[in-house]
Amino acid sequence: MKKNLWIATAILVAAITLNSCGTQQTVTTPAVTQVVKDTVVDVEPLKDVISIAEVLDMYQNPDKVDATTKKYGYKLKTNYEVYRLDKFSKMYYKNCVPAKLLTADKYEDYPKPLRKGVSSYVAFKDGAIIIAVFNQPAYDNLVAQVKAAGFTLDMPGSEDIYTNGTRTIACYKDGKSVRIQ
Repeated sequence: MKKNLWIATAILVAAITLNSCGTQQTVTTPAVTQVVKDTVVDVEPLKDVISIAEVLDMYQNPDKVDATTKKYGYKLKTNYEVYRLDKFSKMYYKNCVPAKLLTADKYEDYPKPLRKGVSSYVAFKDGAIIIAVFNQPAYDNLVAQVKAAGFTLDMPGSEDIYTNGTRTIACYKDGKSVRIQ
């Protein structure tokens, strides 16, 4: 009898121990995430900088590049290569000066802004057109034009990616540049 009592006590202790070792499982309902849509507002493009609509048109019709850039007063530099960083087949710049020339065809940096006017450049690289400006209001205007053109934010990040289903536009806030692919 003592033996049966001892076995029953051991089984009871083991059952209580095993029952208490499990972690509590709580059922939670997933949090409802609210999707914030960018508000699309009509925006007036800056008159000193090429507009997103014109760049999209230049992307579709490369024969319009010279006429459009000439209209805004951009100067052309071909084969602009930033030493060990980037190479552009064409670089149009306005209110900027090219960086210091290191070798026959390699520059120290991207174009440098001047104090007068809105400084910007338009660069052509491997099937993409890059527009860069040097002040925050001009960059904000370009991003507003992207949104007004019907592009929606696809992937936020250090480089916000906007898409309209066929075309992709990347807006890089730190570099104040917009890349159209």
